[in-house]
Amino acid sequence: MSRTNNQVRPGRRQHRGFTLMEAALVTVVIGVGVLSLLELMAAGTMSNSNGTELTTAVNLANNIREISTGLAFQDSTFPNSWNTKEASVGLYDDIKDLDACTFQPPLDAGRKKIDAMPGWAQVVKVETVAEDTITSTRPNDPTLPMVKVTVRITHNGKEVYRTRWIVAAPTPPP
Repeated sequence: MSRTNNQVRPGRRQHRGFTLMEAALVTVVIGVGVLSLLELMAAGTMSNSNGTELTTAVNLANNIREISTGLAFQDSTFPNSWNTKEASVGLYDDIKDLDACTFQPPLDAGRKKIDAMPGWAQVVKVETVAEDTITSTRPNDPTLPMVKVTVRITHNGKEVYRTRWIVAAPTPPP
């Protein structure tokens, strides 16, 4: 009896497919890859969340900066006094009125409350500084011609962003 090449010997089977060991190894490799992708997605989501929070905080600090640029350096009615704060933020007329203010909910650049931002707050501090050394704060002295405005932005009680700038009194005309 002659055999052709495609006939199988009796008693021997052809091996087709994967062994149990090969299948287990492939499962482990794919599992490690999927877990790595999940970790990467979680890290990306956290980074996006932190970036969004920081962007919001910077915008809220810029709102206070915009408000302060529209204010006079000192109160025209009481030029040499520090504590002349008006009854509402809409009536603030000089930079020193912002001292020790906490706006929660925060304000937009037009001094209107942003009710859609619960948990956010703008904390403002205004301090006089020496003309020759702006890093040296002085007690609230209304006669000094320079102040440092510090704005802290908090979200749910945690500080997210802090910025500060110097405001100088306008030079009187000669």
